[in-house]
Amino acid sequence: MRRQRLPSAGAQEPERNIQEKIDFEIRMREGICKLLQVSTQKDQLLQAVKNLMVCNARIRAYRTELQHQEEPVFCRTEWSSENGTKDRVACKAKVAISDIRIPLMWKGSDHFSNKEKSQRYAVFCLFRMGAEIFDTEVAIVDKAITDICFENVTIFDEARPDFQVKVEVYSCCTEESLYVTNTPKKLAKKLKTSLSKATGKKLKAALEEDSIESLLPADPVIYGAKYSLLAHTTLGLESAEDSFRTHSLTITGNEESTFWLPLYGNMCCRLVAQPSCMARDMMAGFLNQQQMIGSLTSWRRLYCVLRGGKLCCYYSPEEIEAKLEPTLTISINKETRIRAVDKDSKRRTNNFSVINPVSGEAVTQLFATDSRDELLKWMEAFWQHFYDLSQWKHCCEELMKIEIMSPRKPPLFLTKEATSVYHDMSIDSPVKREGLAAVIQRKIRESDGEFLLGQQKESASSLWASLFDGSHEMVVQKNMHPGSKSDTASPTNDSRGKKRRAPPPPSNKSPYSAKAQVNTEQLGKENW
Repeated sequence: MRRQRLPSAGAQEPERNIQEKIDFEIRMREGICKLLQVSTQKDQLLQAVKNLMVCNARIRAYRTELQHQEEPVFCRTEWSSENGTKDRVACKAKVAISDIRIPLMWKGSDHFSNKEKSQRYAVFCLFRMGAEIFDTEVAIVDKAITDICFENVTIFDEARPDFQVKVEVYSCCTEESLYVTNTPKKLAKKLKTSLSKATGKKLKAALEEDSIESLLPADPVIYGAKYSLLAHTTLGLESAEDSFRTHSLTITGNEESTFWLPLYGNMCCRLVAQPSCMARDMMAGFLNQQQMIGSLTSWRRLYCVLRGGKLCCYYSPEEIEAKLEPTLTISINKETRIRAVDKDSKRRTNNFSVINPVSGEAVTQLFATDSRDELLKWMEAFWQHFYDLSQWKHCCEELMKIEIMSPRKPPLFLTKEATSVYHDMSIDSPVKREGLAAVIQRKIRESDGEFLLGQQKESASSLWASLFDGSHEMVVQKNMHPGSKSDTASPTNDSRGKKRRAPPPPSNKSPYSAKAQVNTEQLGKENW
């Protein structure tokens, strides 16, 4: 089969992105090395050494990926199948690993008879998938801990169906003295004085020319802060499930190792795979659906979306934004058959049928596109969707959810010391009692002691009702118009408590009589 080399212009952009990542990690490594030179606290050294290991691992992974891209790549110029279709590539997915639990197997004398201060270990996990490398926070472990817990949620965005997530567990005993022995520049200075003058100058120049990795190990030697690989495992598509599962660990080292921790040999975690075909719209557009009403045939126009193994039909795209239920939902799975229907050329020729077995019978839905090009796009989307479902297998049965931690937990060394889950349980908490007492005291102060007697102040409705039961006196006065002359005779603030005589009646009206009939409506207006 004839082959030709791909042009290198299209590959320059990925190579440039990888080189930028390498440069960024190198700058990060230089900053961490400077921090190590001035760090004196144990916690700072443990965190800095872990970050240095992650930077070096990413640099090596990026350089390996860059070498693969720079190698000659060949492509086939002929079609790979007899029917003239190209090789399909399954959609990518988001893969998330979270809620890691690694149980420990302490001896009874070590765990329960812990009278003296036990040794403490710093533990973290490293996750690798291709050139992507992520890490967890550092967990401090001693003999009082029953299991190592990591709450981090690590997400890989560009996973393929054949993905493999390598989980590495590193540990370090923190009881030894911590100090940095030799950084590259200090080591070069000592070598210059211990070796011959010419050899020392050459070595120092080589170190200053950024070729440290070829002469010295990437990680500086820090006694008491050296992480070692404790255990590892590899997880793939078969391990993905929307629940917690237990996986086997391969343990390295033995009891004589300083970093040794008694592991059961198992790890419990939640590995979720979320393919794009389940989370995004693979195809969307208007289709005409055929409806049979008796012997009559009619067509209705629907906005259809292919997503997550279903063809959801709406009357308009606005219904999707309003989160309304679809008018029609058709399953698109491995049992579905889709066929292009060619009828009379004078009539509709852009039809296709969707056939699903239901209760042993075939249920057919007939659709029509607006043009031949639209029909080809929809058919291609269906074939690609079938291929994605076949590659991602059980991950396409139902959409797995990725739970993101919010809010983010504070850094490790700002939180309390890690203890057993049994020590954290507090059924009769004094904090809760004090909070309840404070609430009761506040209620007593606000109600002047009536809170304890169960008495309540009279509501506004009871006060209004008392005006009509004869238990309260009520004085009704007529409000004068602001423009009247009697407005000037209004009492001042100094005579507020004194009674004011009513103004004399007009000369053209008779004096007020209690026996006279009063218009209720007029009286209501005056009272108001």
